[in-house]
Amino acid sequence: MDENPPSRCAVCHGPRTARDVRGLAWSSHHTVAGISWVCGPCTRASLFEIETGLPLAPAPLQKSA
Repeated sequence: MDENPPSRCAVCHGPRTARDVRGLAWSSHHTVAGISWVCGPCTRASLFEIETGLPLAPAPLQKSA
């Protein structure tokens, strides 16, 4: 793990504490632009995107009358 990881989640911008750095709840996303860190709740929320490599698109909503 990085010596100086970012102090905020790349998705929700929640703080990353010293306890979080020692734990396994956060995930790292590796791209050509570098590494970004995502908190546990945001990681779980975007699990489909992480597992498939495809963005999760919202379902189209029908217009109500």
